[in-house]
Amino acid sequence: MSKNFVRGLCLAALLCVQSMAGLAATVSAKAPAAAASVTSRTAAPLRLDAPIPVGPQVKVGKLANGLTYYIQRNARPERKLELRLVVKAGSILEDEDQRGLAHFVEHMAFNGSTNFRKHELVSYLQSIGVGFGADLNAYTSFDETVYILPIPTDKPQHVAKAFQVLEDWAHGLRFDPDAIEKERGIVLEELRLGKGASDRMSKQIMPAIFNGSKYAERLPIGTEEVLRNFKPDALTRFYRDWYRPDLMAVVVVGDIEPLAAEKLVKAHFAHLRNPAPARPRPYAEIPARQATEALVVQDPEATGNAVLIRYPVQPVHEAGTIRAYRDDLVQALFSSMLNQRLQELSQLPEPPFMGAGSSLGKLTPRYRSYNASAALGPRGAEAALTALVEENERARRHGFGAQELERVKKNMMRTYEQAWNERAKSDSGTYAAEYIRNFLQDEAIPGIETEYRYVQNLVPGITQAEMNAYARSTIPQDSGKL
Repeated sequence: MSKNFVRGLCLAALLCVQSMAGLAATVSAKAPAAAASVTSRTAAPLRLDAPIPVGPQVKVGKLANGLTYYIQRNARPERKLELRLVVKAGSILEDEDQRGLAHFVEHMAFNGSTNFRKHELVSYLQSIGVGFGADLNAYTSFDETVYILPIPTDKPQHVAKAFQVLEDWAHGLRFDPDAIEKERGIVLEELRLGKGASDRMSKQIMPAIFNGSKYAERLPIGTEEVLRNFKPDALTRFYRDWYRPDLMAVVVVGDIEPLAAEKLVKAHFAHLRNPAPARPRPYAEIPARQATEALVVQDPEATGNAVLIRYPVQPVHEAGTIRAYRDDLVQALFSSMLNQRLQELSQLPEPPFMGAGSSLGKLTPRYRSYNASAALGPRGAEAALTALVEENERARRHGFGAQELERVKKNMMRTYEQAWNERAKSDSGTYAAEYIRNFLQDEAIPGIETEYRYVQNLVPGITQAEMNAYARSTIPQDSGKL
C-alpha cells in the first residue's frame, strides 16, 4: 500500500534532475473566489508583518481534543468526495524496537478495525467503485502518515460509512495476532523486493544527506531485524502513542454541503481522547556540516547518472505572514533565473549536461536546503559538476541582470493571472493536497484571489539589488557542502 518514499527521494537525489523550479510551481490550486475582480497593485501597500488569512473557499476548524479539520465544497468532479486522514507521525518517531512499525501500522489499517473485519473494508469499498491502490491508498514518510479515501457521494450512506472508515483508522484498529503475522511476511517481502539499486544506494546516501541525524536511521521501511522479531506490543505502543487527535487532521473536499460535512467530522472525531500522559512530539535536528564532503555512489543496476550538490541545511523561515510570502516569491524568482541559465547551457551544441536544475526545498518540516543537480551527458561528471559550480558561483558573485529579473517577474505575474482565470477548473484532489501541506508544513492557504493580489502588489517592488543579495546568502562561499 505504501508509496516507496525512500526510493523516490533517492532517485530524485541521484538519478533524476530536480525539476526546473518554474514559475508555475509557485502557484497552487485555489478555490473559486466570490469576488468578481482582484484588487490591483495600485491599492494601498500591504503590511508585511500582517498574517496571511485563510481563504474563504475552505472552512478550517479545530475540535476541543486538538484535531484539525478542513472542509471545502468543490464539484470537480461531481458526485465525488476526497477524504484524507493526516497523522503527524512517521518513522522518525519510532523507538529502537519499532523501526519500520510506523509503516507496518499503515498496513494494519486494512486488516481489521472496530467496524470492519479483515477484508471487509476493501470488499465494501470495491463494491461501490473505490479501487484498492488506484483510489484507496496510504503512505508513510519520516514525519507523517496519510490515508487517502475518495468516495462517491450519490448515496448518503456511502458518505456516512466513509467517515466511519476514517474514525476507525484514527483510533479503532484491531491488531489481531494472526493478521500481524500474515502482514509481517508481506512487509518483509516488500523489503526484499525493494533491495534494488535505489535501496542499496539509499543506505549510502541517507546518512550523508541527513548528516548523521536520526533521520539517517529511520528509513520508513525499517530494518529486517525489527520486522522479523518485533512483538505486537511494540506495534500497538506506536499506535497508542502517536495516533491521537492533537496530531491529526481530517480533510474533506468535494461535492458535499460543508455544514453536513462538519457535522460528520464532529460526530466521528469529537469524542476521541489524547493519551494521558501524552508523549511530547519531538522534531529531530540535523547538525550543520563542518566541512565539504564528497560521496560517489555506484550500482551496476542504476539506470542513470547524475551529480548533486547539496548546500548547508538551514532552519525553515517563519511562515504565515505576508513577509514570508514575499520571501517565497523572491526565492521563486531566483530559482527561475538560475534555472533559465542552466537550461541555456543544456541547449549548447556540446552541452555539459543533459539537463540541470536548482531549488531551495524542505528536507524535513523544520529544515530546508539549497541544491543543484544535473543529469550527465556524453561529457561526463566533470563537465557537469564544473558547470554547476561555475553557474552557482557566477550567480553568487555577480548576481542577475535587470532584464533577466524583469522577464521572470512578468512571467510570474502572467502565471498567477492564468491561475486566477482558470480558478474554477481545479479538482478536489488538488485542494486536498494543499490542505495537507498546510497542516504538515504551514503552507499558507489564502485562496487564489488573495494570492493574485499579493503578487500584483509585491512583485513589482522586488529589486535587482535584493535578488543579488539573496543569491549571495543562498549560495554561501565558505560552507560545508555535500
